[in-house]
Amino acid sequence: MRYALLRGVIRGVTGIVGLVPRKAGLAFFAVAGNVIYSIPHADRKRTLTHLRSIYGGRWSEMKIRTVARGVYRELGKNFYDAFYLARAKPEIVDRLIKTDPLEPVRSAYAEGRGCIMITAHTGCFEMLLPLFSNFGFRCFAIGKKLHDEGLDKLISRERSGNDSIYMDRSEGTGKILRLLREGRMFGVLIDQDISVEGVFADFLGKPANTPSGPVKMAMRFDIPLFVVTTARQRNNTHYVYINGPVPMENSGTAEDNLVKNIGTVNRIICDTIERYPEQWVWMHRRWHRKPAAEHGTTGAAT
Repeated sequence: MRYALLRGVIRGVTGIVGLVPRKAGLAFFAVAGNVIYSIPHADRKRTLTHLRSIYGGRWSEMKIRTVARGVYRELGKNFYDAFYLARAKPEIVDRLIKTDPLEPVRSAYAEGRGCIMITAHTGCFEMLLPLFSNFGFRCFAIGKKLHDEGLDKLISRERSGNDSIYMDRSEGTGKILRLLREGRMFGVLIDQDISVEGVFADFLGKPANTPSGPVKMAMRFDIPLFVVTTARQRNNTHYVYINGPVPMENSGTAEDNLVKNIGTVNRIICDTIERYPEQWVWMHRRWHRKPAAEHGTTGAAT
């Protein structure tokens, strides 16, 4: 029933995107986010717990609760915009989305070695794959296949843009490397603690298990790596921050270099979260595993 409801919601949103003004759509989904926050549930509790853990010594309880409510409001608005922007005319997209200069990305992409674009669950992150595809880059991204086949196909179709590929991460490293050798741009999120190879590195002041595969690829195969984050602005436009190519540390052991490089990537991501705390997914169990040993090895869940 849950998957059927989600399929219905997505089809409903795609159906009304072109029928109502964007301002009305954003307002409706902001209210929906407020309503969801107002209902006690585990994700709301986890959001508050994480905000208190990071900001408890700096913020009042009132501010923490205000930001937590804002997290759900922004999620609602960004959910709507992910569908709206995917269907908007190019001139509307140009008006609503601004980016840092693309020249460093175009220069690295032109080398033909592929590019690794690390991003995070900030702002309307779902728009990034079709956005960069529409900029003329051949892109691909990976994610976890959903249990419901119909919902998985529906979301995968929404995530794709012109000449872009959305693949399940179970398809393996070999396919990722093959697509990179074709000169494609690889988009990947690494700001969650998921069941893949990872190392511990600082994230908002606390050690967090961070997927290490993309950074390890950049180090081993000398692939240009960028960190790309996005955030909604006060006027409901979006800004895309582009950092890179990020220099890769190579002065120590392979393990130490990997931890340092992931730490650098995390710091860039956290800069955006610190600037826009309402626009990150605080309900994720980002710190649920603890370091088991000194050099960032993945420990057991707690």
